[in-house]
Amino acid sequence: MRWVLLLFTLLATACTGAATETSTTVEPSTSAATTLASTTTAEVATTSSTSTTTTPVATVAVAAEDGIPAELASAVGALLSYAADDRNPVPAAPASLIEHLAQGDIPSRMDLNEINSATIADGSVVAVATTETDDVILAVDVGAGWQVVGAHLADGIPWYGDEPHMVLILGSDARPGQDPLRFHSDSIHVVTALPAQEAGSILGWPRDSFVPTPYGEMKITALMVGRGPEATRDQFRDYWDLPVSGYIVTGFRGFERLVGELGSVLIDIPRALPTQKWFAGFSSGEQRLNPVRALDYVRTRKGVPGGDLTRSSNQGVMMLAVLRMLQLNGIETVPDLLIALTEHTSTDLTAIQLLQLGASAFMLDPDSIENQVLPGSLGRAANNASVIFLDAEADDTVADLRDDGLLTPTVP
Repeated sequence: MRWVLLLFTLLATACTGAATETSTTVEPSTSAATTLASTTTAEVATTSSTSTTTTPVATVAVAAEDGIPAELASAVGALLSYAADDRNPVPAAPASLIEHLAQGDIPSRMDLNEINSATIADGSVVAVATTETDDVILAVDVGAGWQVVGAHLADGIPWYGDEPHMVLILGSDARPGQDPLRFHSDSIHVVTALPAQEAGSILGWPRDSFVPTPYGEMKITALMVGRGPEATRDQFRDYWDLPVSGYIVTGFRGFERLVGELGSVLIDIPRALPTQKWFAGFSSGEQRLNPVRALDYVRTRKGVPGGDLTRSSNQGVMMLAVLRMLQLNGIETVPDLLIALTEHTSTDLTAIQLLQLGASAFMLDPDSIENQVLPGSLGRAANNASVIFLDAEADDTVADLRDDGLLTPTVP
């Protein structure tokens, strides 16, 4: 849920978790070279080569020295060169990114400022490079060499993957020692990010929503039990026709550890919550929650008007609080954030998708993100189990999300 986070995260912040990581700073050629413990200064030179036209082809060369991986420097330089002058060779990058770069009149690039990279749980290396003119370049090495997978050039529109990014965030009720992937999904949200519009959305499903599945009618929370998150992901793709890229799952302990990476969460609680059997309630208003209390907050539903619908909305409030805290750090911290995310959650997202999603989180305006829950009413299933029957309006809300990844603001 840190992307719950980390989502927006996704759920991501500047972390200090143990992992392989490098931080490389590159100064202009006119600056003195300075070497610190994990920071290496190198030189970036801008050169020109003669072409068949009367105007030289402008290129940007990134010096591969003092710890900068040669292939990474070459990939970044190729992207910057093509952005400066499309007579340069087309770099190894997604076709949509190349088309995006070709849409505008991009001036010559300046000096590379910093490259931060980190090895995440699956062994992939992710990197964010920035320039002195505030360009951002995303790159990934999954074992076959470096590839540029996203860019935001100064004064331009970011391209961090095809939009909208749509991810299924699942909070498992597995206790410590249990497998989070084989228990109930008590927290169920589809989170979207559209960095080019600085927009996104959070749509929650009540855990007791009674829906048709390939395994018969059941509560949506039970779909993951014994089947894994793939069954829940496929339900969203096939039944609701939502183009979710994949899932991120965490349990109680994983959630606490993710919040622990932040230290605490500053959150504005919209409504007071009553004391539960095992923990105290919450007053309304702005306050800081430690990892244990953050988990208490997103779990509370008994005695709450609206029950699980209100709890699902409160979980969205927590996601937005985490997003605001993440944005206090620079986008260059994304590789570090993905270390924590991949250590404390399970996901079927690729390293490329995770890096693009993490970078997208820094482009969103939390105040414009709609946090909604599908409407429904309490009822009884054939076996007399207490369930929630989704209202007819729920279909319209899902269709609204499916249309462009955004939700129409609710009327107060």
